[in-house]
Amino acid sequence: MTSLVSRLGLALVKGTRHTDRDEIELDDHGPVGDRTWCVVDRAAARVLRTVENPRLLRLSVGADGDRLVVTTFEGQTTEAGTRDAAGGTRAFDYWGRGARIRLQDTPLNAVFSDELGRDVVLARAERGDVVYADPVSIVTTGALRRLAHSLREGGYAVPSPLDVRFRATVTLDATDDPPPGTRLRLGTAVVEVTGQLERCAVIDLDPATGERTGSRLLERTRTLDGRLLFGVGARVVTRGTVRRSG
Repeated sequence: MTSLVSRLGLALVKGTRHTDRDEIELDDHGPVGDRTWCVVDRAAARVLRTVENPRLLRLSVGADGDRLVVTTFEGQTTEAGTRDAAGGTRAFDYWGRGARIRLQDTPLNAVFSDELGRDVVLARAERGDVVYADPVSIVTTGALRRLAHSLREGGYAVPSPLDVRFRATVTLDATDDPPPGTRLRLGTAVVEVTGQLERCAVIDLDPATGERTGSRLLERTRTLDGRLLFGVGARVVTRGTVRRSG
């Protein structure tokens, strides 16, 4: 099944602003570059969670060769290289499971610490270790339209753009979410849908400021059994390049 892609996105540093891409590469671990980095509390040996550190969303991270470029919400940009600090690969907690990370020696540590108001360190993560669910996440335009309609009927404002709230790898131009087992051809890549994705309070945060907006997206995505579901996850079957349609 070949699908039209209306949006692509990823975040080089976990929890920072999800940025639009015209194309991405998919390999066995998912989008190349996605959540390559994370921010950690060295003293607690823990990877920071976005829901507990919403100011991460105020930072946009790009790459210029082997250097990272971090831009604050106010527009201040810092570009710097990184290198592994002493100590090699370490195990840090990420939602109760071990994430393999390498602390970084970089001036960017001060940028993240200043923004968050606490002493934190940038780290390079092993591929997939700071990804909570499936490596590829998908939402559809049909599901987004239905959610927008539900919000309006409930008397709530519809965040714009709505799809950015869900930080999906791929937004498909499709009426319904593809069921588990469906294989989708995305450009030269093929992915297989695994199941529905559970959500957390990050979807009710402004994706640029980290402020809670009262959008009630969580309330509108809760199922009868109490789960918070929106979109589907997928694994990569065939590596390849995905490009935004049109």
